[in-house]
Amino acid sequence: MRPAHPTRALTVLVVVLSVLTVVNLGASGIWWLRTAGSGATAAHASPSATASATAAAPSASATATGPSASVDGIPAQEAPGTSAAPATVDLAASWKPPTDMPTAGRLLRVDIPGTTSHFRARDALLWLPPAALTADPPSLPVVVLMSGQSKGAGPEDLASAGHIEETMDALATLHEGLAPIVVVPDQLGPDSGNPMCVDGPLGNSRTYLEDDVPAWITSHLRVQTAPSAWTVGGFSQGGTCAIQLGAGDPGRFGNLIDVSGEDGPTLGSTATTIAKGFSGNAAAFRQAQPAALMAAHAPYRATNAFFAAGGDDHSAAPVMPVQAQRARTAGMHVTTWVLPGAGHSWGTAAPAIAAGLTWLVPLVHLSPS
Repeated sequence: MRPAHPTRALTVLVVVLSVLTVVNLGASGIWWLRTAGSGATAAHASPSATASATAAAPSASATATGPSASVDGIPAQEAPGTSAAPATVDLAASWKPPTDMPTAGRLLRVDIPGTTSHFRARDALLWLPPAALTADPPSLPVVVLMSGQSKGAGPEDLASAGHIEETMDALATLHEGLAPIVVVPDQLGPDSGNPMCVDGPLGNSRTYLEDDVPAWITSHLRVQTAPSAWTVGGFSQGGTCAIQLGAGDPGRFGNLIDVSGEDGPTLGSTATTIAKGFSGNAAAFRQAQPAALMAAHAPYRATNAFFAAGGDDHSAAPVMPVQAQRARTAGMHVTTWVLPGAGHSWGTAAPAIAAGLTWLVPLVHLSPS
C-alpha cells in the first residue's frame, strides 16, 4: 500500500504485527475450506466454539479504572448528548489527551437487537479506545467488523483469533489514545449460518447491518456521522459482506476493508444459492453481487477500499485483484495488500485486518494524512 507518510504507517504496522506475534498468532490459525454444500466450512472448529466458556465474561480490560460505567460497561459519559453529533472531526489536529486517560481500551459484549430486521443475533463485541473512556470523550469514527462463516463462527473470533483488542490497543498507543470505535456484530445468527448479508429466507441480515446496527451505535455511543467516518470490514464471508455493504450503501459506509472475501454471496453453487438464499429469485441474486452493486452506484466519489488476501489462498487470492479492479473502475480509491505464502486462515486475517486499520487511521483524521 502507498500511504502519504510511509515511514509513519510502517512504524504503526510493525508495532501492530509485533503485538500479534506476542499473543502467539501465526501459522496455527484456523484453515478454512470451501465446499459446495455450505459455501464456507472450517477444517477445525471456529475459535468461537472454544471461546463459549468465556464469551459472557467481560474482557480483563473492561475492569480498568475510568469514568463511571452503565450496567453494560459502556461509560455513562460515552452516551450521545442532546446536541447533534458532528459529521467529522480532525482529531489529529485538535485532540489533547487528559492526564488521567486509561492506558488501554475496553472490550465489551453488548446486545444489538434486530428491532427493524427481526434478525436473531448473538452478542456483539464492542471495543472502546482510551479516548472514549475519558470524562469528556470525543466523537469518534466507527469500524464495523465481521467474522468469517464456519461451524461455530461468530463475533468472538475477532477477539480469540483476530486479536482485535491487542491490535486496537497498539494503534491507540501510537495515537495518544485515539482509534476508531470497533463494533463486531453477528451477521450469521445463533447457528453460525450464512444468510449472506442479504434479506431473504435465511434472515434479514442486510437490514440488521444497515439499519439496526447503525441505529444502536448512534444511540449508545459518541460517534461521527459522515460516511467518511464509517467503515465496514471483515474476513472471508465477512469480507464479502463488507464489499456488498460498502458498495451498496455508500451513504452510510465511506470506507471498506475486504480481507479474503469471495466474489459474491454464495451457498456453494449458483443454483443452491438462488433456491435457498433468494427464494428462487435469480434477478435478486444477480442484483446482490458486488459487481452489480458497484455498477449501480458508480461513480463513487469518496469511497476508500482496502482489499487483502493471502498469496497462497486458492479461493480468495484470484478474486481479490478482480474485485479491486472493479472497485477502482467504479471510482473507489483502492489499496491492495498481499501476505506472501499465506492461505485462508486467521493467521492471514489478523495481520491483514491490522494492515487495513493502519491504512484507515489517517483517512479518518486520527493521525496526520
